[in-house]
Parts: sequence; C-alpha cells; structure tokens
Amino acid sequence: MSEPVTFRSRAQELEQEFGSHPLIRAVNFHSTSLGQTAHYDRQLGEYARAFSSVNEDELREYLTTGAWHKAKPGLIVSVFEGYRNSYEVLTPLIEKHGFVGWYWVITGFINTAVPQQLDYAEHHDIDMLTHEYRDGRYALTWDELRRLDGKRHVIACHTRSHMLLSGMDAATRREEVLGSQGEFKKHLGHPVRSFVSLTGPAYGEDPTTDRLVEEAGFEFVFSNFRIQRIRAA
Repeated sequence: MSEPVTFRSRAQELEQEFGSHPLIRAVNFHSTSLGQTAHYDRQLGEYARAFSSVNEDELREYLTTGAWHKAKPGLIVSVFEGYRNSYEVLTPLIEKHGFVGWYWVITGFINTAVPQQLDYAEHHDIDMLTHEYRDGRYALTWDELRRLDGKRHVIACHTRSHMLLSGMDAATRREEVLGSQGEFKKHLGHPVRSFVSLTGPAYGEDPTTDRLVEEAGFEFVFSNFRIQRIRAA
C-alpha cells in the first residue's frame, strides 16, 4: 500500500527537482488596483533584476529539453481572471520591466454585459478588491485581449465560468473546456495553448477533464505544483 502524497513528501520531491534542473518560477497577480501601482512597479523591478521573461515557445523548449538558454532563470508572470485593471495598471509595468504577461482569461466574465459584471464576479469566485470604475466595467474586452495578443503576450484559458469542473455534468464540463477554446478561436483568430481550471488539478488527475483538454488542443496544463506539456504543437 503506497503512502498518500503529503505536503512534506511533495516538498522534498520539489527540492530534489529544483536542485537538479534550471528553474522557471511563477508569480500570480489577480485584481491590481490603481492605488497599488507604485508597489507593483517596485515588485516587478525586483523580479527583473533576478529573472528573465518566458513565452510559450521558450516554455516548450524547456519542458522538452530540460535546458534553459537565458542567463537568468525564467519567471512566468501570470495575470488571472481577466480584470480590466490588469490591462490598465499591470500591463504597462510588465512591459516596462521586460516581461511577458500570461493572461488567464475566464471567457464568461469577458462576455458578461457591463451592468452584470459585478454580480457575475460575486457568483463565480472572482474577487473584487476595489470598486474603482464608475462606468461599471471590470472585465477586459476582446479588443484589449487582441491588443495583448498582438504584442506577443500569452492569452490563456481559465475555463468559461471559473467553477469546479469536477462538480459539473458532462455537457456543462465540455462547454467549460471546449466552449471557452471556441471563444478564443472566434475572437482571437486562433486557439490558445495553455489551460488551467479552478484549483488547478494536474493533467492525469481527472480523466474526464484530461480528455476534454486533449480534444480542445491545449498544449500546456498548469496546476498548483506542475506545468505540464501534454502534446506536441
């Protein structure tokens, strides 16, 4: 009988991996309010002194070969949910400090009409730390995402509604994964390559979701402890 995976055993495993492989780290941002601009600027400036940017092609090379070609370790700057302030506050700072932003988008949030966005956020585990937009728009627009895409930032999938996939019936779960990819194809003109769901179960932990992720054509699956390349491009 195998022992259950514990935090301690997983930490020991990670320590061994970190000691033998070049590192790509990740930092996560969510709602980034205008009042904290100076703080984010300092934070990203500190990161820039120690880390270099990572795009999806560089991630593919690293996961395929185990080699990292830059002098400094890579840092994936993840920007979650699809907040308007991520675009207006954080994006200029990401670009100022030479990083690539990884924008993990909840397509249902983007598609929600402005008057309903706060209500949608409340019912889909999307935290609103500030209510700073008088016009009521708190989500990114597809036009803004196209601009980010055109600047070679990474647009990535955070499902359609930001709900637990494991509790959904088959049809709803399919829409969460394949339906959201369909939205990216429609509005960006191409599929996106990276996927993460709420709580981030790894590929291999949920066979039903795994099959949908494969069918949708995602190349990378992110989770709490792993970044996995699951298919060739």
